[in-house]
Amino acid sequence: MSQAKEQNFFEKFGLEVSTGDVEVGKTYPIYGMITDIFNNDNQISVEINYSIVASMNLQDDNKIETLKERAFEPGIFISTVTDKDDTGKVQVDCQTVVFGRKQYQAV
Repeated sequence: MSQAKEQNFFEKFGLEVSTGDVEVGKTYPIYGMITDIFNNDNQISVEINYSIVASMNLQDDNKIETLKERAFEPGIFISTVTDKDDTGKVQVDCQTVVFGRKQYQAV
């Protein structure tokens, strides 16, 4: 299938990029990139787009390394909002992360 005819991820799943108010307790697909990683015991938290803190329950060191390697690459973070404040800071529990295909550069 040619690239022009191939559906992108958003078209394939009927998603759209938008901004707006989020509700505590609701689950959203968040498009963005990891801008920081915090490791507290068995709890991993990542900062998404410099403004969202996502808690992740990861026990597998390989998955943690993948997060570190793929930081600053675009991804979709399926997350439930747990808290938000008046300044725009949002905290979420992230259940799933979907990264695009790994991009390789010629050396």
